[in-house]
Amino acid sequence: MKARFQRGRIAAVAAMVPAHQRDLSVYSEQWGASEVTRIISATGISSIREVRPGVTTADLCAGAAEALFSHCGTNRADIDGIVFVSQTPDYLLPATSAVLQHRLGLKTGVAAFDINYGCSGYVYGLLQAQLLIQSGMCQQVLVCAGDVSTSLINPRDRALKMLFGDAGSATLVVADAADSSFAVHTDGSGAQALIVPAGGARLPRSAATAEVLEAEEGNFRSAQDIYMDGMAVMNFALQDVPQVINQLLQAHGWSSADPGFYGLHQANGFMVNYLRRKMRLAAPAVPFACADIGNTGPASIPVLLAREGARLHAEQRLEKSVLCGFGVGLSVAAAALSLADTEMLPLLELPD
Repeated sequence: MKARFQRGRIAAVAAMVPAHQRDLSVYSEQWGASEVTRIISATGISSIREVRPGVTTADLCAGAAEALFSHCGTNRADIDGIVFVSQTPDYLLPATSAVLQHRLGLKTGVAAFDINYGCSGYVYGLLQAQLLIQSGMCQQVLVCAGDVSTSLINPRDRALKMLFGDAGSATLVVADAADSSFAVHTDGSGAQALIVPAGGARLPRSAATAEVLEAEEGNFRSAQDIYMDGMAVMNFALQDVPQVINQLLQAHGWSSADPGFYGLHQANGFMVNYLRRKMRLAAPAVPFACADIGNTGPASIPVLLAREGARLHAEQRLEKSVLCGFGVGLSVAAAALSLADTEMLPLLELPD
């Protein structure tokens, strides 16, 4: 499915990570130095950012939003939409967007709702902001996207413990003239490839679901922890992401060489670089900037913008940009747009 819009500009982006940084070398005693070295080499991730107990995605997103408001001089009274995108909300209910409406001092007339999405979620959040603006209901929409995925990973799961990190973000989308296109793709037949089996209505939490079992050699998890079939997710991404991006470019009237920046979901260094080579894109246009942060799910593209924004602006690469998230669902969401006039705050840290 594809759509094109003539209004809705990304005015500013801010991303926040925890100050606590865990070097993966600390796992050498648990899993062996050679295994840790192998995983670092395979993923390009050498350390992750991890929240302290009690810190939530909403805390990180609120910190990013407050910094964005201060930097841009945003009038909170002008924000009439807030979208929270996360797989780790504060509560089962109420919606975390409602909690953030009060916490951020937004007006009670704001449209507030949550989107339960992961790696493709940031672009889905932007799409939802666009739809609110196109409908005429909203003029300024705050998209808060992030995850504290480390809280869902079993500490004995070697496959995932050295891959995922925590982060939150805030993006302000305003009703200015701007040309953008979006394309989405969903294949629910792969839903079991990236899942937390227990905790919903299908399989409520119980003593049985909390039991930690050896899933594969050296990997232990319970049904309440994240499970990922890494090969299935990778095969999906390598096959479907280039197709969706090509469809998007065709719909927007660009060739693959036109965009100066491809902001791909920062799953890991191998994935980003493999996709770049498969699509025959120039290395400076497809950065990987999360080697010391990890895969932060729906916050990974905002984190990338925070890290690379100054360089991308200086090199004038942002006039034609592509953003693409992919993963859980299984799903892909991509956008073609200009980020030339977007404020990108340097990466923020939430103090311990």
